[in-house]
Amino acid sequence: MSFRGRLADVAIVGVGSTQQARRLGTTSLHASLEAAKAALADAGLTKDDVDGIAARWPGPGGTVFQPGSADWAGLLGIHVDWIGDSYPQGVPAVLDAAAAISAGLCETVLITGGQAGVMEAEAGKVAKYTRPANEFVEPYGSFTSTQFALVAQRYLHRFPEARGAMAEVAATIRNTGSANPEAVMHGRGPYTAQDVLDAPKVVDPFTRLDLCLANEGAAALVLTTVERARACRAAPVVVLGGGMEWMRQQYVDPPRYEEVRTVGAKAARRAFSMCGLGPEDVDAFQLYDVNSYEVLRQFEAVGLCGEGEAGELVRERGIGVDGGLPTCTDGGVLSFSHIGWGAPTLKIIEGVRQIRGEAGHRQVEGAEVVLAAGAGAGAQYHNVVLLGPDR
Repeated sequence: MSFRGRLADVAIVGVGSTQQARRLGTTSLHASLEAAKAALADAGLTKDDVDGIAARWPGPGGTVFQPGSADWAGLLGIHVDWIGDSYPQGVPAVLDAAAAISAGLCETVLITGGQAGVMEAEAGKVAKYTRPANEFVEPYGSFTSTQFALVAQRYLHRFPEARGAMAEVAATIRNTGSANPEAVMHGRGPYTAQDVLDAPKVVDPFTRLDLCLANEGAAALVLTTVERARACRAAPVVVLGGGMEWMRQQYVDPPRYEEVRTVGAKAARRAFSMCGLGPEDVDAFQLYDVNSYEVLRQFEAVGLCGEGEAGELVRERGIGVDGGLPTCTDGGVLSFSHIGWGAPTLKIIEGVRQIRGEAGHRQVEGAEVVLAAGAGAGAQYHNVVLLGPDR
């Protein structure tokens, strides 16, 4: 298959991550730096090759004005030509960096981020970053899962039969992670759909097994021009296309199903149009599985089926590594890892490894086109990137 898109002159040439664990015993800065070094080593480059940075500054020290990517230049002792401070993580960071490289503003961009030493130790508490000090959130004790639950409740009111499919989605992705030695949930399981339904309820309709992890770790990427990437250590993975769709600031105003159920559909159409592909051309889906409902919703939003049809779709085709729609092939944020600001970058790393053929026992045979996504209906924004081999 031949690929040609508006961003296809940019490639991901380095990926790196730390150990993913409930607790790491280090700091967010140290973990993010470790991941950055790993990504540069994977590319066969050094910090002196970097002239662009998109990376939230976690402190200590440095700026109090977030995101603070320029502080990374100071830490690394380099001058850079470009910083990406709009949303320096995951798909937005990749698309911003690819656009900057394509425009000639810089040549090699480092993206890194994660969290460590910040998780609450008390049993039964949700992570602090799920309770932002926003209007209608902090004063009323809301947290991010309740925002997604509002949307899922309405979906299940219309399509009650989808509850079983949600449970099957959660069980399948968690079992994929259970078999991944690098996953936080390695060895936990196997789970059945009934196990998901019987787990302790967190917020209706979600049980604990419907919801993603909150743990520690970091992840990093290096992007550069395809020409330069071809001389690097690893095979280039090209940015075929992408799109972002923002409705409003996340976790401020509660989401309404009728407004957010298709968020990301426009972004997906833009991504596919850039490279002349469609959803059926995707070999693996690294969806943002922040909860089991979001996986169904995102299949509908990217155009694989209509509203209310995703449950039947995943049951018929399967979302395991050997299924017709391989999804979250590392175990996703449900089972592999969720590291706050670094979590969306993990989706892209797994996509790169699938295209390189480096995923080991979880390798999708013949994987060439991978879709990676971030955020979802409860956050009221969604972003999509398509990755492929250098053709």
